[in-house]
Amino acid sequence: MAKTSQKEPVKKKRNTRGMGSIRQKNGGYEGRITVKVNGKSKQISLFNKDKRVLVQEMIRVKQESNENAYIEKDKITLEEWLKKWVRIHKRPFVTARTLQGYIEKINANIIPHLGSYPMQSLDRLILQEYFSNLSTGNEKKSIKKYSPKTIREIKSILNMAFADAEIDKIVKYNPIPTIRTPKVRKKKKTPTLSPTEQQELMNILLSEQNGLCYIFILNTGLRPGENGGIKWKHYSYKESNIKVRDNYGKITYYDDNFKKIESTYEEKDLKTASSYRTIPLQKWLNELMHLFMLSEMKQKGYTSKEQMEDNYIFVNNLGNPLSSDYLWDTLDRMLKRHDFKHVSVYQLRHLFATRCVDVHIPINQVQQYLGHTLGSTTVDFYVDYDEETNKKEIEKLETINNINVLPEKLKDISSVLLMGQKVI
Repeated sequence: MAKTSQKEPVKKKRNTRGMGSIRQKNGGYEGRITVKVNGKSKQISLFNKDKRVLVQEMIRVKQESNENAYIEKDKITLEEWLKKWVRIHKRPFVTARTLQGYIEKINANIIPHLGSYPMQSLDRLILQEYFSNLSTGNEKKSIKKYSPKTIREIKSILNMAFADAEIDKIVKYNPIPTIRTPKVRKKKKTPTLSPTEQQELMNILLSEQNGLCYIFILNTGLRPGENGGIKWKHYSYKESNIKVRDNYGKITYYDDNFKKIESTYEEKDLKTASSYRTIPLQKWLNELMHLFMLSEMKQKGYTSKEQMEDNYIFVNNLGNPLSSDYLWDTLDRMLKRHDFKHVSVYQLRHLFATRCVDVHIPINQVQQYLGHTLGSTTVDFYVDYDEETNKKEIEKLETINNINVLPEKLKDISSVLLMGQKVI
């Protein structure tokens, strides 16, 4: 039997063709790989202290090269990075509606003004000038003036994108947190409908087709999309409540280059975890909904509620659930027909919150009805006032001040004038 010589050198295994080579360097590992950049082959170096992480990075880069998606880090523009960032850091992890919001703001507000800049050239001065132009408007640069809320949303998107770029070593640091932007001020309290006007509105809604869906929003505080997503399985006559579990609305889908693919109406996730809630119904509203349910069952030939559990409660003439756009447009036309002041669908939700506070329902309870995470949101942005209620409430002080038993002499005009003079 032949023996193998122990001195015979062992041959090294060659790397898979095209995957490059790895060597130890500076306490870590350097990988060299050939990729296509703008259609031309180029050898690049990657470095990582962990060999396994380096191998995964080399595989990823090679895959991007094969798909013509690889871009050199030191030359990548903000537009190129944002498209890559959305594809790998956001699309797999956020809802379609959230992704739509990111892409729409990037397309409309960021790419036209900053998209061509290389990432590594976007310093604090360039970015601060951009945000200052958003705050004041700049006609020469075709930048409109935006509200502090919109500017904050744009800043939030850029902050996330730059934070990931820093981790991925596209930029050395994230400059966005140092940028100054206008403060988002609390909404100024504005007059809303008085109880008398609200009763007039109720009478209008009762006389109109699909008026019940607006009455429902006015007395539950549902968001328009939540109202559209309500199904009969969410309603309980016995428990006199409605469970908020679905949202319905329009979603626009975009490809990886931010080109619009299609817009569809579909069910969506609710806004936050607090949005999943159960809202009790007033007795009269529960009876009204029950009569409406019996009417729907009779019209469709159903003999039990179970047969219509998955049907939407409020639908249009085609049997489709009511979208936010439909609700807003229909209410506007409805009120104009009756020569009633303009009221938006969202104002109905605000009006519900105001009436709850008027009758002294605890604010933490109102917060739960509305599906807010914070009670401060309910107080600061949803509770308005009306002159009629204000007047009635201030009259409660008369019993404390006891105006009816003041001395008769204070009713004399000269005595009142004397009270108003300065005392020296």
